[in-house]
Amino acid sequence: MYTVWLKRRTWLNIVIGGLAGSFAVMAGAAAVGAELAPAPLILAVVLFLWTPPHFWALAYACRRDYQAAGVPMLPVVVADRVATVTILAHTVLLVLLSVIPFWLGMGWIYLVSAVVGGVVFLRSCIVLVYKPTIPQAWRVFAASIVQLGLLLTGAILDSLLLA
Repeated sequence: MYTVWLKRRTWLNIVIGGLAGSFAVMAGAAAVGAELAPAPLILAVVLFLWTPPHFWALAYACRRDYQAAGVPMLPVVVADRVATVTILAHTVLLVLLSVIPFWLGMGWIYLVSAVVGGVVFLRSCIVLVYKPTIPQAWRVFAASIVQLGLLLTGAILDSLLLA
């Protein structure tokens, strides 16, 4: 449904498609017997918020390919300024939300990982707003992977070492 129908019909394709990806966190929490606790819910929303700036950065870098394929990704259908500010806005929300689990029982390893990864991602997005280039879009894409990797690694280490 996503690839065949949704992807080619709206620039919201990544936002809507990201919802499915966020369910993986809930499935993981259910697999370890977690109840519907706030931390897994917040981490699911974090993953949901992570998906758009991650893929919009990729779409910015590969805009010509998306245009040629007729896929209406955000950077294809709006001006550079709108696309880059939207990427930054999503990232700000994501980073702010990603530190909340610390106050819900996650430990300092998680917090440090969330803050460091968030700073890396935010910095690259801010540069993209002021320097909207394909190489910088690739840096944002890479920074998004670093951010999510640090966040998840921090959550795992936190639960293993501080439990």
